[in-house]
Amino acid sequence: MAGMGQPNLTIAFHKAAEEVVNRLKNGIVAVIVRDTGAEAGLYTLADPEDMPSGLGAEVQAYITRAFLGGDGKPQKVLLSVIGAEDDLVEVGCAALASSDFDYLACPADVEAEQMTAAVTWLEGVRKKYCIGKLVLPGHKADNMAVVDFVATGIVAGGQTYTAGDYCSRIAGVLAGTPIESSATSTPLEEVSGVDEIADPDTAADSGQLILIHDGRKVKLGRAVNSLTTVSGDMSESLKKIKIVEALDLIRSRCRTVIEDKYIRMANSYDNKLLLVSEIHDFLQTLEGEGVIQAGSSYAELNLDKQKQWLKENGVDVSGMTDQELLKADTGSWVFIKMGGVVLDAMEDFDLDYYMGGEAL
Repeated sequence: MAGMGQPNLTIAFHKAAEEVVNRLKNGIVAVIVRDTGAEAGLYTLADPEDMPSGLGAEVQAYITRAFLGGDGKPQKVLLSVIGAEDDLVEVGCAALASSDFDYLACPADVEAEQMTAAVTWLEGVRKKYCIGKLVLPGHKADNMAVVDFVATGIVAGGQTYTAGDYCSRIAGVLAGTPIESSATSTPLEEVSGVDEIADPDTAADSGQLILIHDGRKVKLGRAVNSLTTVSGDMSESLKKIKIVEALDLIRSRCRTVIEDKYIRMANSYDNKLLLVSEIHDFLQTLEGEGVIQAGSSYAELNLDKQKQWLKENGVDVSGMTDQELLKADTGSWVFIKMGGVVLDAMEDFDLDYYMGGEAL
């Protein structure tokens, strides 16, 4: 009966991998609205018809836009309704603190001070299990979990909208974009016009998600988040919405399984190796699903951190081999390093057409 625990752990990580893949096909949008016509509280909407009665027409339209999606549609919308005098964070965000969502849009008329407070709140909940990202209008957060949506003069159905009016729409596009795609160049079919941004490349480099009219349709620019400062061992790829979304889900599912299953086990070398093996299998499953580049994933005990821990706890490591270091008792600590290349999408192309030996 000694090996009976292993299949359950394997199933847990396989389930985690399936959850990552399924979630990356269509995520969950959260929307906060300020309205006095409906009872304040948190609602789960499978479609616009599930909206609570009494909401104003503009608020209803704002919520409906979240359902439109892009290549796909969000699986549901979590609606937080707050009153006229309620604090956005203390009431609106707090209602979502225990909820599972991918992208959050604040009220269309959210002010700069409220946006700053919402970002601070998000940073706090993301330290736990939250994988949510914020979509805010014109807010330079320099944060990979915040999308800075910048647009003016958005024309749809004969009306003109602001970036704030369209944050729910953008959140729905991002949540509905499957893992094999990027939201870059996603068309907004209902939009007929938008004010031109003079230099789209500079906007993307500045961490702004914009709208572009390419002469045929209005579409999203490059799907970047607001991160602009990349330091230390951070990767430039963290500026991409697609990459951050995948990494968030991978970390979240790994953490959940570890805390639910492994935290009860004895901290033996064999159990450490079991965990490493399960994590590697989990990552390889994601390789097969096209989330991670084939052959790039790895998981192993972190020799350097383990050695450092032993030294800090009074162990003479000078004569120890690597294997002895890995097998040494580390109290309650388990040091693992893992990784893999999260696949980006095709966004940049360089085509040469040759006729008679010369490129045109």
